[in-house]
Amino acid sequence: MLRDGLSPKEITRSRGVNIYTTLGYLDQLVGRGDLRRSDIFFSVPKEIRNAIPISLCIGRTIEGCVNLLKKLNISADLEDIIVVIKYGDSRHALGDMYEDIRAIETYLHGVIGQALLDEYEGSEMGWWRQGIPESVRKSCVIRQEEDSEPVDDPYCYTELLDLWQILDKQWKVLSKVLPEEITKNKQDLRRKMVHLNTIRRNVMHPVRGVVPSEDDFEFIHDLLKILIRPDSEED
Repeated sequence: MLRDGLSPKEITRSRGVNIYTTLGYLDQLVGRGDLRRSDIFFSVPKEIRNAIPISLCIGRTIEGCVNLLKKLNISADLEDIIVVIKYGDSRHALGDMYEDIRAIETYLHGVIGQALLDEYEGSEMGWWRQGIPESVRKSCVIRQEEDSEPVDDPYCYTELLDLWQILDKQWKVLSKVLPEEITKNKQDLRRKMVHLNTIRRNVMHPVRGVVPSEDDFEFIHDLLKILIRPDSEED
């Protein structure tokens, strides 16, 4: 029900139980690895999440937070307040974001490599030379040489913007193997890849002090859902 777009409040009311019963089941799914805390958090509509000042609620009981919101003239249902306070910890969201970025990058790397291998299999130059732009090949080889424990395949050293260059040059081939939702506008996909790379840098280099925004979290979350749909997962 959560994956279908219902929030814990909506699940609670449709099933005729209390919010803590719903969250108990959801926590079990988190413990099993079937859901993440951020999935639950982002199921609450953005306007509601933004209205609840999580930083002011830290250290308060739920009742204390509800009373605070009343003083601030903020209107929100109790179920939503409980979910936002319980799952709005940025440390957990950052961990989930790292995993999402890793999943997106791994997916794109695999899909692109396999599509080029299928397209140019048997060609005289091979998929590496035929499918990968020269500038990307050179960058990968340099990174491979600089690696103290290199792997054999230089394609493993592609970075996100390298993958965009490959997509750009091999659009006719690669647009067929990616979801139509992101290939219908090539320039929009380019912007998404650049934005994804920026977020990745910030997450991987936290000492720079740039903290991803909630819009960044939503961007990654939504992009992952487009690329890797959970169609095969159990309800």
